[in-house]
Amino acid sequence: MSLRPGLGSVILTCLGLTLLASACATQPATGVGQPPQEPPALSLAQKYSSYFPIGAAVDPDSIHTHAALLEQHFNSITTENEMKFESLEKAEGVFDYTTADSMVAYARGHGMKVRGHTLVWHRQTPDWVFVDASGAPASRDVLLARLKNHILNVVGHFKGSVYAWDVVNEVITDDGKYRTADETEPDQRSPWHGILGTSYVAAAFRYAHEADPDAKLFYNDYRNYIPAKRQAIYEMLKQLLAEGVPIHGVGLQCHLSIEPSPVATNHGYYQTIPELEATIELYSSLGLAVQVTEFDMSLYVPGVTYTADTYYTEATFTPELAAKQARRYGEFFELFRKHRDVITGVTFWGIADDNTWLSEFKSGRRDFPLLFDAKHQPKPAFDAVVGF
Repeated sequence: MSLRPGLGSVILTCLGLTLLASACATQPATGVGQPPQEPPALSLAQKYSSYFPIGAAVDPDSIHTHAALLEQHFNSITTENEMKFESLEKAEGVFDYTTADSMVAYARGHGMKVRGHTLVWHRQTPDWVFVDASGAPASRDVLLARLKNHILNVVGHFKGSVYAWDVVNEVITDDGKYRTADETEPDQRSPWHGILGTSYVAAAFRYAHEADPDAKLFYNDYRNYIPAKRQAIYEMLKQLLAEGVPIHGVGLQCHLSIEPSPVATNHGYYQTIPELEATIELYSSLGLAVQVTEFDMSLYVPGVTYTADTYYTEATFTPELAAKQARRYGEFFELFRKHRDVITGVTFWGIADDNTWLSEFKSGRRDFPLLFDAKHQPKPAFDAVVGF
């Protein structure tokens, strides 16, 4: 029998002295020959329990393949694609909630909040929504009726299970103008605006509130740190609130990079703490909550040209690069904690580096933007986020 240091003399004494037999019997049964128990790993969600919920975007696979991380470190989820228009209503009036319901059930079974994403977007919406039986553009009345029917069905279905919705997504372009049906890039065009103008934004919020008066309703957008875009979103929201439209918060996607762009004309030039803080303060001045809805941090700097031979790999994601990413993560989370009075949630767009949208481009370029690596181990960025 092996002995732990310091126990040998006690045990030998017990063996030799009847007088101490009872003392020997009180030695812990697990004390000899067993390794000490390791303390449980620090939980991200628990660390931030007095600040705001910590969420992750999930898909039908990751709730199983990443369950250990998800259940230990997160207390909120957003379904990445499964609550979008094309997922729930592929054909008019035919709703399929099977996959989304299973993900909501998973979240509720593990005490997690659920954010709904997203009701109205210019992408991932079936073509039938915008045309009539002959293939011509749908009329204004038809499109509004379809919008209302979709939102009332979807939000009503998840009433009581989804606490917040990204109601309208990405209406304003980087130059501060409304997204129209005439954008240069086809995937940036908005058929909603082409038929309804700007009126669909207010309508969508009103329909969502009608379906679930208790749900928190958010406008969600990216690159909110660009001054012109930030101000345009503010003006839009201010006007909608003045009209009595039920909007409760603004979602900042926060797809950031490891450092700001060196190119003054690139959107990433404004990826700084002061610019994002100005955004948080401006929107909250309207009495709106702010949530970070899609947070990640790419290794690739906007405005810098990369070729296949300079794409990052696990081998070239060096300790120095990891430390740089960690410092920036730490700075932004310090900002979020500073504004805990208005920030009501922070959600990562993914869980670990082996499952991120930033590695899904046709180029094959890999990225490593999250707090956990491809083997589901915490990175230095994790330590920076919890080390306060």
